[in-house]
Amino acid sequence: MYFGGTPVRIDWSTAQHILRQRESMPESKAWGSFFPAVTNHTSASCARSHPDFEAAKNGDFDAALRLVDTLVKDERIKQIAEEFPNAHIVYNHRMHGKRINMIPAAYAAKFSAAGMKVEHDIIAITDVSHTNASDIARISKRMRYEGNVTQGADYILLDDFITSGAELRDMRDYIQSKGGNVVAMTTLGHGSYGKLSDIRINEQCIESLKQNGITDKELRKYGIASAIGCLTLSEGAKLVRLVNSRAKAAAARISQGMSAAVRDQRGLPELAGTLQGGTREKGGYLQSTPLQKIEEMEQIAARRIPRR
Repeated sequence: MYFGGTPVRIDWSTAQHILRQRESMPESKAWGSFFPAVTNHTSASCARSHPDFEAAKNGDFDAALRLVDTLVKDERIKQIAEEFPNAHIVYNHRMHGKRINMIPAAYAAKFSAAGMKVEHDIIAITDVSHTNASDIARISKRMRYEGNVTQGADYILLDDFITSGAELRDMRDYIQSKGGNVVAMTTLGHGSYGKLSDIRINEQCIESLKQNGITDKELRKYGIASAIGCLTLSEGAKLVRLVNSRAKAAAARISQGMSAAVRDQRGLPELAGTLQGGTREKGGYLQSTPLQKIEEMEQIAARRIPRR
């Protein structure tokens, strides 16, 4: 696959996933000028140290309720309920291996107890595992959802933990493509990226992606997003890092090739004329010299690597 003209190697599993997901990509919208901070209660590491964590993650709803009761801060539930009293609650209902992760459902029960409407029929229909995955796999393998969405209704999205925000973004895309309005997101705990006050991609990251030649068309081609403005900040940062690392590696190979080419030409009688004349006539045709080819390669590399 290519981003900004930079070839990126992907594994076979990711390639197959892309081929399947492209036709089901929802028509998403950019984040807009404001989206509230993701409300968290604890850290992912703290939640994982809880004695009920593994059982809750592997389908035990009672264990999930105990986990949530221990870690959720009730005043934050109350604050969300007061700010969005008519919003519908949707949680990330998905498989964890061969079982269903019950932590999001248990977290949703807290909102139900606060008098908010919880919807249970929007579910994940793709099996995406981002654990220990590469950046390109995390960016490319999208979660797809199915289920009824009430047109015009406000929605709050729930999950157990947030790192890049990719799955919540995918759920948001689905709900908004069906006429819902996502107004907030909240998770039990945060990972490294969940500490950010805003998961939306910002203008600086958007500009960096564009400078690297990444386009909306490429994102749609691989079923990743409708536009750059629909990505999360973490996804945008990963893409910039990915393209830059590939471009720098290509530039290093070009530099090595250039050095070898110069060594090969050293000592030849034509070298002096090549350095000064630019082109040589042979049989009535103008031919590019090896040095010119190298200069062309350098120019291409310079355009591909943004100046810092």
